[in-house]
Amino acid sequence: MIPNLGMGTAPIGNLYRAVSDAEARVTLDAAWDAGIRYYDTAPHYGFGLAERRLGAMLAERDPKREAVLSTKVGRLLAPTDAQGERHGFVDADPYDPVFDYGHDAVLRSFEGSCARLGRDRIDLLLAHDLGRATHGDDHDRHLRAFLNGGYRAMRDLRDAGAIGAIGIGVNEVAICDEILDHVALDMILLAGRYTLLDRSAERLLARCAALGVQVIIGGPYNSGILARDLTGPLHFDYAAPSADIMAKAQRLSDACAAFHASLPAAALQFPLRHPTVVSVIPGLVGVGQVADTIARLSTPMPDPLWPALDASLKELPMLQDDARLILLHPDDNVLICVRAIEAGDILPVSGGTIPAREGIAIGHKIARAPLSAGDKVIKYGAPIGSMTANAVSGDWVHMHNMKSDYISSHTRTALEEGA
Repeated sequence: MIPNLGMGTAPIGNLYRAVSDAEARVTLDAAWDAGIRYYDTAPHYGFGLAERRLGAMLAERDPKREAVLSTKVGRLLAPTDAQGERHGFVDADPYDPVFDYGHDAVLRSFEGSCARLGRDRIDLLLAHDLGRATHGDDHDRHLRAFLNGGYRAMRDLRDAGAIGAIGIGVNEVAICDEILDHVALDMILLAGRYTLLDRSAERLLARCAALGVQVIIGGPYNSGILARDLTGPLHFDYAAPSADIMAKAQRLSDACAAFHASLPAAALQFPLRHPTVVSVIPGLVGVGQVADTIARLSTPMPDPLWPALDASLKELPMLQDDARLILLHPDDNVLICVRAIEAGDILPVSGGTIPAREGIAIGHKIARAPLSAGDKVIKYGAPIGSMTANAVSGDWVHMHNMKSDYISSHTRTALEEGA
């Protein structure tokens, strides 16, 4: 059985930056000490470096072989004198990856992985990075090599007991469907296509459920955009995010803030809510990332958060299309409830959403935007009181968190004149 949390090892293969042996080992030890028992790796990660580092840790920490391991085939490692950054890996082992999904190449790759990992059996073997987006015009050739040879080698290894299960490890939905049209798989490791921000694999997951194919989700943070607050340089699928992606990410962040929830924690937990998803595997490097991951996975999330996050990604009607709320003046920072609202109701407001945090009676006010203690409460375009406590979007605004400070000068005209 695959644990629901695993560690992706591409970062300790020096993805994008050099990681010392000591830092890699400290990371792996922290993961083991934190109870992580599933590790996903590949020959491509540092051209053998990640597998070697993982194997060294397991040789000392896992004499009973409790760890669940997945590695990959589809690339052979050819010796090279090249140095520096290659294929995104910095100061990696002295090999170049060469695509080969044929029968004999799969067997050679598997043997090399077993040697580096110090194991004679692997729990899950995945064909790595098949798909047109990766291979372009060579896609058909590589797919034929896999279907006519590599798949048979993987199946024979499984039938012989050398591996526990077979599948593919990819970041494209289309190739999953294409392969499922031809052969049976035990598992699919899909990176970045079923996350809070990218739901493009929803139909595929339904197909996997019908076929009994289990799914592991990699890249739950979509290259980091969901891993922290939305400031500074951000990446989505290894590139700068578009304006549309940024807007969606901001709406997700706002929905989390309304429930005092962590966006990274929600991002990590989201894939596991689907019954077909058995594990999520963020890539980790550093003790801090390990600790953050454990904390995020164990953080309780309020049930109403999930429909709020779903709604935040949808095209939403403007305020006037929701008969429960009215905006009395464009400058108001509160909305007026004209129909009873239940806690957790998702309220579409001005192109976004407000999740109601509690039941609100007719005639009462709801915060249209976050309000801080001391902020003026604006209704009819004029101040009617001051906040005595902070409120987030969707909070009930009443005498428990505001005070009336109405005086005759607090009129719309006075406000416009700067009173």
